[in-house]
Order: sequence, then structure tokens, then C-alpha cells
Amino acid sequence: MRYIFITGASRGLGEACLDVFRDDRIISVSRTSIDKSYNVYKEFNIDFNEESGLEEKLNEVFQSISPSTDDEIYLINSAGTVAPVKQVRELTAEDYLKNYKVNVLAPAMLIKQFINTFENHSGKKRILTVSSGAAINPVEGWGAYCSSKAAVNMLDSVVRLETGRLDYPIQSAVFSPGVMDTDMQAEIRQSDETSFPDVERFKSYKSSGKLNSAFTVAEVVKKIITADDFSEEAVYNVSDYVK
Repeated sequence: MRYIFITGASRGLGEACLDVFRDDRIISVSRTSIDKSYNVYKEFNIDFNEESGLEEKLNEVFQSISPSTDDEIYLINSAGTVAPVKQVRELTAEDYLKNYKVNVLAPAMLIKQFINTFENHSGKKRILTVSSGAAINPVEGWGAYCSSKAAVNMLDSVVRLETGRLDYPIQSAVFSPGVMDTDMQAEIRQSDETSFPDVERFKSYKSSGKLNSAFTVAEVVKKIITADDFSEEAVYNVSDYVK
């Protein structure tokens, strides 16, 4: 049996993953309730902007299953936000915190609780965290987003070192999903050009049909995380699977 923990499951890539992993036991984690048409095993509603008590809530999430020795356990960190889209000179401490709580703190705490809960589980254990090309390619107006995704990449690099030393290693990697036709992209297209000079380019992605569907990218996620050689690469890119 395979258990799949999916964050950001109420929309975008996370919601699409509910569909492609529908034959597995899904534990969804999202701020708002998911579409009831999805047959999930467990559902948890957690606001990652509320860090108080977050570790206790996540502990409850991972303690909600009782896997057998050979069961596989996967964590897909899909939740994320591009906001706020502002020039660095405009970003406030509160702006950074709102972004980092979702993009950095939440996956860090999820990974921590995943490791602590399943360290002694002998079955297959895998973590795939959604990053972005913006982690290595700077974009004007995305100071918070770019830096948060760079942090996630480095966090995963450390996790790969540390979990490789466990008696029952945990495999981990990050995934760059490219541009998808999601609410996040719609939000980006609404950005002010003064803060985000590339806004017209992102509008053209939509008008010219260059956005991958969330379902297409979710299928790539499944192909990556279920592959026999998962984690041989530290960073996976959707462009290697979808042309």
C-alpha cells in the first residue's frame, strides 16, 4: 500500500495530484477544504501562516496513519505562494514573513515531522518538494519568492545528506514545475508592471497556450516520485518530461 501526503491540495498542482494518485491512500493538507469529489483517506485543514502550534498539528497529520512494514510513504510539498509581488525596496518584514511561512517554514516543519515519525519505518519513504526555476534565476518583483525557493533547494540538499545516514534512509529531491495554468499564474498576470516588469511575458504564456495544465504536471510528479531511480537527481525539471 502507498500513503501519499499532499500539501496545497485544495487547488493548483496539489489538487491535480489528488487525481493522479487517486488509487493510493491520500492524506491531504490544505488551508481550505478540498473538493468533496476526491476520495481521500484523511483530510486536514491547516493555515501555514499560523505558525503557532504548527508542529503539533503536523505531528497529528503524520500520526494519522498506521503503515505496515512494507507500505510506501510519500510526502509531496506542493503548497506555495508567489505573493507579495513587489520590488525589494518595497518589501516589508511582514511581507517576507507571510511568504516564508508558506514557502520555507511549512515544508521545513513537514519534512522534520515526516523524518521523526517514519525514521524507523523500513518501507520506501520519499519526499518531493516543489521548488521553482526562480530559485536560481532572479526575477524582478519576486524577491521574496525567489529567495524562499532558493532556501527550499538548500534545505533539501541538507536533508539528503542527513537522511542518507539513517538505518532506513529517506529519499528526497526538489521539483521545478515550470509555468502552469493555475490560480498562481492568474495572480501573477494581475501584477502591476511597476513592481513586476515581466508581467506582459507571463500574460503571453496564457494567450499563446504555453502553460501546462496542472494535471499534466501532476502526472510528471507521479512519474518522478514513483521511479525506481528517484532521488538520483537532486533537482527534477518538468521540461525534461514535457516538451
